[in-house]
Amino acid sequence: MRTLILLLWPSFLIALLAGVVFFSLFDPHELSRHGVILFDDASAAYSSFVLIAWAFGALNTAIVLFLNRSRQDINGFCPVEPPQDVGEPEPD
Repeated sequence: MRTLILLLWPSFLIALLAGVVFFSLFDPHELSRHGVILFDDASAAYSSFVLIAWAFGALNTAIVLFLNRSRQDINGFCPVEPPQDVGEPEPD
């Protein structure tokens, strides 16, 4: 659950910031592709962009979490301490 929160929360904030920046520069009613207007409704444009930006932000955050793993997680190696003798006193 912690990993899911670490994945989705920062990517959501990235998506909101990207949406604010993008739509402060571009009008959603003027977005077109090959002369065809993409969105009739501005809220559909906002929602679509935020969801797409959230997906890309989640991909970015997943890559960061993947690269931030410890050596033990990557190699599957867990070092074991050598057993200590119970009967012998430790040297000074």
